[in-house]
Amino acid sequence: MASWSRLEHHIDALIVQINKPDHSQSLFEKNHPASFGNKVKLLKKWFNRYPPIASYTEDMRWLTSRLKMLADDDTSVGVSRNVLLHSIPASFDADTQTLVLHHMKMVGGNIHSRHINVPLAQMRHFAEAVQTANKFLSTITQELFTPEGYERLQKRE
Repeated sequence: MASWSRLEHHIDALIVQINKPDHSQSLFEKNHPASFGNKVKLLKKWFNRYPPIASYTEDMRWLTSRLKMLADDDTSVGVSRNVLLHSIPASFDADTQTLVLHHMKMVGGNIHSRHINVPLAQMRHFAEAVQTANKFLSTITQELFTPEGYERLQKRE
């Protein structure tokens, strides 16, 4: 959870750094996105269409596709960010190293409650993927969160 929180804060900081009307009136969005999916969409828009950061476009596409995969309920990493972050532990089986999460979700005005078995290995895989995303994003922000990087953002090519 802490790794994911760091990742979302990192994304928020990057959006604050690049999403400015002085950089591009056409790309600028007045309201900072609240949902994770909308944050990723805004990042993709800037990195796909703003020339001063075009050199990062392929890296950002790779990163946002990985983040989307972690956020989706149907994911190859098993359990989604939503389930992991918005569930409560119900029980733990030490023999199978499986955590049982209790997850509630609104579906069509009704609350659906379910128990989800999550092997600790799957949680470790998720955490490693989030840490990889954090490290990858930090390589971009280390360059853009400097006076030179900000100057680069202001150069409309």
